[in-house]
Amino acid sequence: MTARVAGYSARSCKNASVFELNLPAPSARSLLLTVIGELMYMPPEDAWTTALLHVLGGLGVEEHAARQVLARAADAGWVVREREGRAVKWRLAPKGRAVVSDGIHRSEAFLAGPPEWDGRWLLLFVTVPGEQRTTRKRLYGGLSWLGLGNPVPGVWLTPHTERGAELSELVEGLGLRTSALSVVGSVHGAGLDVDEIAGKAWDLTDLEAHYRVLLDQLDALPEPQGGDETLFAYLELLNVQQRFMRRDPFLPEELLPEWIGREGAARIRACRERWGASAHARWAELVRDCAPR
Repeated sequence: MTARVAGYSARSCKNASVFELNLPAPSARSLLLTVIGELMYMPPEDAWTTALLHVLGGLGVEEHAARQVLARAADAGWVVREREGRAVKWRLAPKGRAVVSDGIHRSEAFLAGPPEWDGRWLLLFVTVPGEQRTTRKRLYGGLSWLGLGNPVPGVWLTPHTERGAELSELVEGLGLRTSALSVVGSVHGAGLDVDEIAGKAWDLTDLEAHYRVLLDQLDALPEPQGGDETLFAYLELLNVQQRFMRRDPFLPEELLPEWIGREGAARIRACRERWGASAHARWAELVRDCAPR
């Protein structure tokens, strides 16, 4: 069966445009993380290669690319494989479970909406030597994932002070401890006020447009009719959610009173609640059917 979600039919991942949001097409790696994170974190935790190929194929990943990304995931320590006769089954490795656990925590926060804000910021002052371009790129990517914005050169901040441990891990992991300083506190009146900080630290214009397109497409989306159709639609939506989560800083209402992202998260949550049980039931059926006899 071919999945069709808001005008998107499963095809080569190279050309896929999930929900037609004008976002970069999801990579096979991204789709695999969605699949193993949602379907293999809880029982049934083991998955046969044929079941994974079926699902990845329904999401637009061609078989040779799916096999390749599975092998790379094993090499990276995300999953482990075990052979039973001529068949191979996969399960999450400890490293993969840690990655998935972090993603689940972030997803729950996204769907619940930002908590009340106490007016404090988590700030990072950091410099990266000019010759360390790769380190700078990795740092900026990690800071973006943690939701930090950059209001003035060399300063990054977020109202989510609870992310201090993750920030420390990022800085330490990149070898930048001696060129960084992290502080938690409120801003002083000598500089930018909170409204100016939000406006300068995050440019959300494109993200707002993407949310509007998503909401329009969800309005026009026919309800999937069970089986593979629901499973593929559910997983595609999860991947879309994860891609929004990488771009949305989850600012509290005090900083961004009218933010369409909150409506977007609520609509995604509603679809997940409607489709989740059917999607997981179909996955359990696939795992049973693909087991060697």
